[in-house]
Amino acid sequence: MLYDQIDRNKRRTIMLFALFAALIFGLSWAVDLLFIGAGLVAVAVVAGLIAGGSVTFAWTAADRVVLSAMGVRDPNPAHPRERLLPDMVGGLALAARMPAPRVYVKDDPAPNAFATGRTPDKGVVVFTTGLIEKMDRPEVEAVAAHELSHIANRDSMVGVVAAVLVGAVLIISRLALRLLFFGGGRSRGRSSGSGGGGGGGPLLLVGLAVMVVAPLFAMLLRFAISRRRESLADANAVRLTRNPDAMIGALQVLAGDHSTVDFRHGFAAHLWIEEPEEARQGWFEKLLNTHPPIPERIADLRGIAGDSRYR
Repeated sequence: MLYDQIDRNKRRTIMLFALFAALIFGLSWAVDLLFIGAGLVAVAVVAGLIAGGSVTFAWTAADRVVLSAMGVRDPNPAHPRERLLPDMVGGLALAARMPAPRVYVKDDPAPNAFATGRTPDKGVVVFTTGLIEKMDRPEVEAVAAHELSHIANRDSMVGVVAAVLVGAVLIISRLALRLLFFGGGRSRGRSSGSGGGGGGGPLLLVGLAVMVVAPLFAMLLRFAISRRRESLADANAVRLTRNPDAMIGALQVLAGDHSTVDFRHGFAAHLWIEEPEEARQGWFEKLLNTHPPIPERIADLRGIAGDSRYR
C-alpha cells in the first residue's frame, strides 16, 4: 500500500506540472490578447520560460518558501514540551525506518501541524504552540506520526509543490486582472486581432474569461492531493503508535477548538492536519476542501480500533 501511494503521488506531481504549464500558457495567451498582441509564437516562448522557471523553483525551493511564509522557528530548549519534540519525532522516524525530519515550531495559539519536504531525507514537521499546549503527549505523538506518514508517502512533496504552483497562477491572474480593470487593456478593435478578421471582440471576451476562471481552476488543482490522504495518514499514525485513542483524541481537540491558525496564504491551507477556516466556510467552499470532515475521520479510526466503546 505504501509503495502504491508513493507511485500515485509521483504521478500526481507530474500531472501538477503539466496542468500548471497549461494554465500558464492560457494566462499568457489571455494577457497577449488583452494587452500586447505579439502572437502565439511569442506567447509560447514566454509561457514556456515562465512555466519552466516556476516548476524548477517549486521543485528546488518550495519547502523553504513555505517555511519562510509560515514564520517557523526552532523548538525552545528552555520550554519543557518543545525540547522533547525532536526526540519524539526522531523515535517515531526510527520506528518507521525513515530519516528523522527536522522539527520546527510556529507561534500560534490554534492547534495545528503540517509536514513538508520533497523527499524523506529533507522532511520537516511543524507544530503550532497551540497544539503543543492543548494536547497531551500521546496526542502530540499521534499528530507527529500522522505527519511522518505524509513525508513517507510523498504527500508532503505533492502538497508543497502544489502550494507554490497554485500560488504562482493566482498571483499572475490577479495582477493581470488589476492591470485590466485599473490600467486598461489594449484596444484590439482597430487591429481586429492578430489575423485581421472581425473576431477581436469575441477573442477579448475569451481572454477575459481565461483570467477569471484560471484562479478557480488553480484551486481545483489542489484536488490532485486526494482527500483520502488525511484518512490514510490517520490510519498510519495508529499503526505506528499502536494507540488509536491518541489519534482520536488529537482530532477531537482539533474539532473542539475553533481558533484558526495564521496560515498566511490560502493556497497552502491543504498542508495542515486540519484545513484552516473550515468552520467558517459556506457549502460551496466546502466542496473544494482537501480534507474530509473531522467527524468522518474519527469515525474511520473508531472502525479501525474495533473497540466496543466506540459502537
